[in-house]
Amino acid sequence: MLIGGGFLAAAATAFALKPRDPLNMLGKNKIESLVPNRFAGWNFVAASGLVLPPEDQLEKQLYSQLLTRTYTNARGVQMMLLIAYNGAQDGVVQIHRPEVCYPAGGFKLTTIDEHTLPLASGLDVPSRFIIAETGLRREQIIYWTRLGQAFPRRWSEQRWAVFRQNLEGKIPDGLLVRISSVSPDVGIAELDGFARDLYASVGPTMRHVLVGLR
Repeated sequence: MLIGGGFLAAAATAFALKPRDPLNMLGKNKIESLVPNRFAGWNFVAASGLVLPPEDQLEKQLYSQLLTRTYTNARGVQMMLLIAYNGAQDGVVQIHRPEVCYPAGGFKLTTIDEHTLPLASGLDVPSRFIIAETGLRREQIIYWTRLGQAFPRRWSEQRWAVFRQNLEGKIPDGLLVRISSVSPDVGIAELDGFARDLYASVGPTMRHVLVGLR
């Protein structure tokens, strides 16, 4: 009887700790319709030309929605935007970071720095700044990831964010936002500026997708 009672208590504890509150900031919306084609002097010109994970690396299973766009302004500067969202609510959030997909595409990462992105007044987003190079291309990148309400920069932080929110009974959704450029006159300040312009141009739903409930 004591053994049976122990099993029942363990089962009850496991059930109580099982996350049952999915966080899905996107709902039934489509990112494609929430991100404008034109904003703050930037115009959408193409959906190609971005570095993506190899097709054989389960990219279709990593994200429930994937947006890729290239924008240009009147000076001919190009900015590439990738937004990858996982709202599968399966409790196992996978995010394919540039540190993985760029080397897989033949790039050498010459700079990997922690960065704080001043996205809006009072809103600083933990992010990373990366320079990826091949013999023919030099790309400067900022990106951030969001898991529920957390912004993990590293895999270890990502696992901890999932674990902590699972303990709270929550199943976090996952997001990766990557902004990059191969234009020679673009630096981290211009990448940050594009991110701020993007955030200012979208509505409340997409803002929640980008940064959570803040």
